[in-house]
Amino acid sequence: GGAATALHLIQSGIKPLIIERQNFPRFHIGESLTGECGNAIRKLDLEKELLAQNYPVKYGVNVYNPHGTPFWVEVKKRCPETNAMLPNSTWSVTRSSFDKILLDAALARGAEYMQCEAVAPIQENGQIAGLQIWDGNGALENLHCEVLVDCSGQATFLANRGVTGPKVKGGYANQIGVYSQIEDMTLDLGSEPSKSFGNTLIFYKERDHWSWTIPLARNLVSVGVVAPAAYFKAQSLDKTEYLRREILSLNPELTRRITKTSFVEEVRTVTSYSYSTTNYSGKGFVCVGDAHQFTDPIFSFGVFLAMKEGELAAEAIKKHLGEEGGTNGNPFAEYEAVTGEGQDAISDLIDTFWEYPLVFTRMASVEAQDDITDLFAGRVYGDLMRNNPSRKAMRRLLAKRRGEVLEGA
Repeated sequence: GGAATALHLIQSGIKPLIIERQNFPRFHIGESLTGECGNAIRKLDLEKELLAQNYPVKYGVNVYNPHGTPFWVEVKKRCPETNAMLPNSTWSVTRSSFDKILLDAALARGAEYMQCEAVAPIQENGQIAGLQIWDGNGALENLHCEVLVDCSGQATFLANRGVTGPKVKGGYANQIGVYSQIEDMTLDLGSEPSKSFGNTLIFYKERDHWSWTIPLARNLVSVGVVAPAAYFKAQSLDKTEYLRREILSLNPELTRRITKTSFVEEVRTVTSYSYSTTNYSGKGFVCVGDAHQFTDPIFSFGVFLAMKEGELAAEAIKKHLGEEGGTNGNPFAEYEAVTGEGQDAISDLIDTFWEYPLVFTRMASVEAQDDITDLFAGRVYGDLMRNNPSRKAMRRLLAKRRGEVLEGA
């Protein structure tokens, strides 16, 4: 998110300083890009760089039920003139090279860069005024700035230091993800979009228990299993044996595709990844993407949200810096309202999938394909999202289950 935000700031005529603790390239999970994420990359004029990497082209997502029967959600875009749905594509990426593409582009276009460790925000006169760092020589240094953008992801730098509202566990906080990479998985090789080898595949076992496969090359696949942490603990297996057993038993369609069960990448885990914060912007600061909220990885929104919120943050910062006399309130209140609405739409999409799987499948495959395609793509802002009939139906279903009353419902 940091490099993408920097690229948008540069497009707005603002020169950013990027602070990074780790070297690039580096391993990162989150390889499947949504349709709108692909469009965001094109908007940053980086499509040529991605094509040079020969990343698998993603035309959509196949979601397999416990019996191995799929429903298909295609990547499509809206025609700007007619609003009609048009074929589109995005990518599945190796994050180490993808993240470096973004960083290299930001540096080439004028961003400054420091590799150091952030220690704490600097607060002066009731607002964030900069950042305290450990420099390369191990000395503390104060860096002052007009706006501090927290793109620290699940490290939630500002939230952990009490700058934002409290960090609250999300609905999927008790899950654990175990993941790695395998070779020679049986991939689809058809000519139609739903059978392209680059598509993301999701395999459903039962509520809160599922697996993903994301092709990184024709013979290399990211594979992971998400399940309740209590289930993982009860198996009494180390993470490698657990992942091996799960991919061979979780779903018949996944089992059919596995040809090798030796992992070619370290088996890693992630826990406590579902959370949200409030008041994630204010005088002198703004949080982007996972730095303030992450719901669940099932539909691959992480990279998109980081990139889109980076774009929206850059717009808000440009507006703020151009205002004479400043503001008495939160200069980024509108940014927080818009991004919060988008995060809510994604949370409702995920909650409906888990709480009403049959209704969701019917919407996605028969009754409301375009509505669901819009949401899967990341069209979760503004009137298009607010007027989405399926989004409204999801809110009504979830409100009824939770005993809530919707205004205007």
